[in-house]
Amino acid sequence: MSSAVVIGAGAVGLSCAYVLVQQGIDVTVLERDHVGAGASAGSACMVCPSHADRTASPASLKDGLRFLLDPKAPLKLRPRPSELGWVARFTAASLREEPAAEGTRLLRELAQRSTELHVRWAEELGTGLEMHGTLNVWSGVDADAGQAAVVDEARHAGLEIEALDAAGIAQLEPSVRGATRGALAPGDGHVDSLRFTECLAEGVRAHGGEIREGVEVIDIDRSGPRIRLTTTVGAIEADHVVVAAGVWTRRFADDVGLALPITPAKGYHVEFAGAVEDAQRPIYFADAHCVATPLEGRLRIAGTLEIGTDPETVDLRRVEALREAGERFLGALPEPSHIWLGQRPLSADSMPLIGPLPGDPRVVIASGHGTLGITLAPVTGELVAAHISGELPAPDPLLDPARFRGVTRTP
Repeated sequence: MSSAVVIGAGAVGLSCAYVLVQQGIDVTVLERDHVGAGASAGSACMVCPSHADRTASPASLKDGLRFLLDPKAPLKLRPRPSELGWVARFTAASLREEPAAEGTRLLRELAQRSTELHVRWAEELGTGLEMHGTLNVWSGVDADAGQAAVVDEARHAGLEIEALDAAGIAQLEPSVRGATRGALAPGDGHVDSLRFTECLAEGVRAHGGEIREGVEVIDIDRSGPRIRLTTTVGAIEADHVVVAAGVWTRRFADDVGLALPITPAKGYHVEFAGAVEDAQRPIYFADAHCVATPLEGRLRIAGTLEIGTDPETVDLRRVEALREAGERFLGALPEPSHIWLGQRPLSADSMPLIGPLPGDPRVVIASGHGTLGITLAPVTGELVAAHISGELPAPDPLLDPARFRGVTRTP
């Protein structure tokens, strides 16, 4: 029986493990902390083809400059010296419209396939997926233009979308107030991201896979016929290794012989227990670039993208901005019951890194998903399994982990 070690027990790593164990591969998952300890626990919980956009784009670059001095802005860029190379690459990737559009096209295609898998896995694993769509809302003088741009783009991409006026919004989500324009993307869904990740772990174990928590990988040695991993609990050997360690994936750049330009993109969520209990779907506040997602017994408002800031420091101004956005459209909210911040892995062109190493298909990278980790986790697992089986020998050029060049050493 072929064997594989998956590094990382977040949504992406466990999706890879779940597909692999279903194909009869002997899988061991190694997690430095515990299942769902990273970004998977704190996402906006959206499964959203309609929001599967490439972050590196002229529009994002323009927003970054516009928000530069606003402490409550949804995008904050404060690059440390160690991140200047990444920032330079990200800026270069954001300058041209055509590559950004091509990246978005691929991400939406992958997101639609991944949503199909989410539906199937909800039946198999009881993840609690809800398929009620995403409601986008606008207010103010730019509401008409914002709605028109989103509706036109979605229809051009072949996605179903419904334009709504204030009355249509009120009928769909009575708790929303003050919005004059809306757009419903019915092909979207949402799922409690931590529950999804924990259900995947149960599924991996049910199919005979092993998940070892509190184990850190120190080194990946590719010099022998089997891959040898040095870990904090001793050496482990396998036929294949999947590196799905989120922002920590870049630690293995020298071991896998590739430059892996991934940076932590810090995000926040604020939860309000018992708030807006009649909401049926995520409500995206387009003006504020954040989303309110109804979860069991609570409302989660998530958003913001910080690059280059201290990953451990809570900026209360950002937290307050999320609350203000929620109260603008949903009315008064109680005191937060929970505040979370975490690091999402964002590549230098904001496209995921999914595929085998050049010249050594025994190692497959699965990281760099940015804000789309939950949305794209299932399809990432499918792609990784296809690479390991040989069914898909070469990665898509837009996802190829070797696309940044900078090979550091060979096995």
